[in-house]
Amino acid sequence: MKKLLAILLGITMLFGMAVTGTAEAATGADVKGTGVPLTVYTNSGNSGRKEWLIERAKQDGFELAVLEEGAGAVQQRIIGEAANPIADVVYGLNAIIWNDLISRDLLVSYDAPSWAAEVSEGLNDPNGYYYAIVKQAIVLAYDKNQVSEEDAPTDWTDLWTNEKFFGKYEASGRLTAGTTRNVIAGILSRYSDPNGELGVSDEGWEAIAAYYQHGVPNEEGVDSYAQIANPNSPVLMCQMWSSGVIQYDEMYGTSTGVAKPEVGIPYAVEGIGIINGTKNMEEALRFVEWFGSAQIQGEWAEKFGTMPANEIAAEKADPFQRELCSIPAQNIDWALVAKNIDAWCEKITLEYLP
Repeated sequence: MKKLLAILLGITMLFGMAVTGTAEAATGADVKGTGVPLTVYTNSGNSGRKEWLIERAKQDGFELAVLEEGAGAVQQRIIGEAANPIADVVYGLNAIIWNDLISRDLLVSYDAPSWAAEVSEGLNDPNGYYYAIVKQAIVLAYDKNQVSEEDAPTDWTDLWTNEKFFGKYEASGRLTAGTTRNVIAGILSRYSDPNGELGVSDEGWEAIAAYYQHGVPNEEGVDSYAQIANPNSPVLMCQMWSSGVIQYDEMYGTSTGVAKPEVGIPYAVEGIGIINGTKNMEEALRFVEWFGSAQIQGEWAEKFGTMPANEIAAEKADPFQRELCSIPAQNIDWALVAKNIDAWCEKITLEYLP
């Protein structure tokens, strides 16, 4: 009997070790969901991204409800739901918003997923509140079918200082959108002045006023590239995030060129974090491990033309995408931006939007 018990105990221990070993071995895209529903917030769910993610995640056992809004709107939703969180996970956003959410204790610090070591140095939050998944270059784009490189703007400042561009570019008033806020940050940070209004010199406010004065307002519900491709629209150039270029060119038949300012361009680093107060922490951790993996981010890059922060996944990025993301980064005082961006947008809304 003792011998039989010893054998049974040994088998049990061996089985337990096997299960543990399997669980420990499952990392990245090998991690499967358990079917526990997760609510995911993002500003990067447009142009089919949300639908693709829901379906692709379902193949690996995850049940997702994805809400997509502008980055600022996502930020305000999370803040407003602080006492009773609805979301489990948030991805996308940018460094300004991530740090605001951290300061409000709205994110959970968690152990680094296995793929964090594959991310370009300096992009992950050092305290573990978010980990980088996508690098987005924020560019001034134009259609090379209609504007030659020689005649195209070389910098944002050309738009409001050179009459030939007046009325030919879209100046977005979607001030809750992350892309728009990065454009504003890229413009106003050039004119930083500690003695100026909201940290900006008079010259800076004159520049942003002229930008909106000479631009064409965005049309609600209409893609910027739909404006560019429309022969009845005067719009030939607009703001764009790098991962949107390829898909919009395919959708509208445009051929994108971009301005390459000497001062560089803003970059938005998208990340993934877990909401403080989630009741589904274990499933949220599984999803983070799965979604940020080189396999899934590589698939995401191939499908949507993104530039992964994961250096292994980056090998699957389109060569044009890699070229866009090779443009030097603008030296922006993000602390100044984070402190003032809401007030900047409020002033623009009240004083400069048509």
